[in-house]
Amino acid sequence: MLPALRGVPGGARTRVRQVTKGGGMPFAVGSRQADGVTVVEVGGEVDVETAPRMRAALAAAVDAGLPVVVDLGGVTFMDSFGFGVLAAAHQQGARAGTPVVLRSVSARICHLLALLGLNAVLTIEPAPEDAR
Repeated sequence: MLPALRGVPGGARTRVRQVTKGGGMPFAVGSRQADGVTVVEVGGEVDVETAPRMRAALAAAVDAGLPVVVDLGGVTFMDSFGFGVLAAAHQQGARAGTPVVLRSVSARICHLLALLGLNAVLTIEPAPEDAR
């Protein structure tokens, strides 16, 4: 089970995809509905090769109509393609009236979000207390 999905009651994982790219670094994205939100957990490297999978998972989550929590606690690397996906999901959610919130964002990715000015646009919340 992906780490952020442990301990979240209710719901079942509805989508999981794992890819190992040339460098051997895995990527995984999973989503499920629990407690009135859709939780999308992302892990591994988000780059030009894996960002389309994250984009598809986030688009489906926003289309589901429930608030979306994007758990980035397992992300080890994110390039501009990944940041573009997060911005696009935020825009899609805003158009649909569906909040999109980032959770468990590493200090490194928070710093990059700040450099890009996305921290002023995206909603970022800390990891839940029991996940720390």
